[in-house]
Amino acid sequence: MRRIPVYLLKQMQSVLTDYVQEEMAIPSYLHPNPVMRWMAWRRVELLADHLRRMYSCKKNHAWTQSSILDFGCGSGVMLGEASQCAERVYGSDVFIDAALMLVNEWDLENVTIIPSQDLITTLSQESLDVIIAGEVLEHINDIRQTLLFFRTRLKSTGRLLVSLPTEGMLYRLGRRLAGFHGHYHLADAKLIHNQILSSGFKLESLNKTPGPGAFAIYWIVEYSLG
Repeated sequence: MRRIPVYLLKQMQSVLTDYVQEEMAIPSYLHPNPVMRWMAWRRVELLADHLRRMYSCKKNHAWTQSSILDFGCGSGVMLGEASQCAERVYGSDVFIDAALMLVNEWDLENVTIIPSQDLITTLSQESLDVIIAGEVLEHINDIRQTLLFFRTRLKSTGRLLVSLPTEGMLYRLGRRLAGFHGHYHLADAKLIHNQILSSGFKLESLNKTPGPGAFAIYWIVEYSLG
């Protein structure tokens, strides 16, 4: 997986507020502790690995001329990988400056960045093969409308791929070691997973990292339309 280089992450920092930087986990990618940096990138790499496997399984089958939406793309850590898998990639976020910097720096010609308020009018129904939501759903107060949007924009063969924080003991310890304070997530992995299932999605796979049970910090989950 192609990582965003340090110099570009620092350029992003120069145009973002401290709050937005934390929302995009940029301080974690630049953390002086190598373990913290490894864990920050590890969750993204696992998501990217899963996306590659999904496309490998679908090659020459249902996903021809495919399209991906990276919902809440942040700094764009998944855009490079997504652009290698699909013919058309959309990245969306409330704050799009960092993602635009990445797209321009890497010359990602098949990636379009869309402000989040324009998503509904820009993307037509049943137009997407994959929606990625990497550590974003836990920030949404009421995700029912978001999940409804996902369902209406995915094709019948489409997939929803998410990463979710567990809010468990190891996760909270990692946040403290990384220098984050307070509690700003509105839900944990288990609650969001149940909400996704209740909205009509079907579980395809669930992986926990770095280990099972109490050792899980993140869930990587793939869903299909039920």
